[in-house]
Amino acid sequence: MSRTQAAPQDGPSDSVRSVERAIDILFACVDGGRSLDVPELQRATQLPRPTLYRLLNALEAKGMIYSFGEPKRFQLGHRVGLLAQAWKNSPAILELSREALGELWRTVQETVSLMVPVSATHRMCVAELKSPHALSFSRGTGYLEPLHRGASGKALLAFMQRYGLPRNLAEIAGADQVESLSRSLLEVKRRGHSVTYSEISLGTVAVAAPVLGPDGVAVASVCTFAPELHMSGASLERCIEAVTVAARSISLKLAS
Repeated sequence: MSRTQAAPQDGPSDSVRSVERAIDILFACVDGGRSLDVPELQRATQLPRPTLYRLLNALEAKGMIYSFGEPKRFQLGHRVGLLAQAWKNSPAILELSREALGELWRTVQETVSLMVPVSATHRMCVAELKSPHALSFSRGTGYLEPLHRGASGKALLAFMQRYGLPRNLAEIAGADQVESLSRSLLEVKRRGHSVTYSEISLGTVAVAAPVLGPDGVAVASVCTFAPELHMSGASLERCIEAVTVAARSISLKLAS
């Protein structure tokens, strides 16, 4: 008498791989900064189309992905927002940084922010204290920006590995920018902070320093940015020192 064999079940490695692929899809939506169609998602994730459709259906059923239109386009779903809000309300990095950010704001009297990496290519503002001046710049919490642009991104990117620089700079910034970006990041690593001029907003100066975890890898960056009129000469040097002190203070709290 023949026996009916049970269908093979995914082993632990298959299950983990499915989770990794689903996360890749979510990050593709973050990195794209807009809705994506299936060919765009396939190029971003390098997944076979049947696997991509299967994971998209599973993510949409859980509210992590939302689809619309014909042909279908996909964007992050409402439950991603719930996760982000829960993270914002409770992460240790925000609680541990509150005092240092407040002290930095009182010292520099300019907009102060805390940035965290949200993917291999982008960062997000998770806390911001706005400048009291009429002439100032503010981007707001939730603001996304590529890692290779601006002081806060470069402060993260330079310290995302304990030794050397990330190997995927061509994916982050484009092959034509790898050489200049590498030089810039090595200088940031040497100095321990980053200063940029008009890289994101015209007429602004931004100063940032990395918040390092116990392993020496950046988990966040502290940043202040202001109009060039407010930040030059001695005032710029004071900002660099204050930002570096704030980032170091948070790093020490993370290590304790």
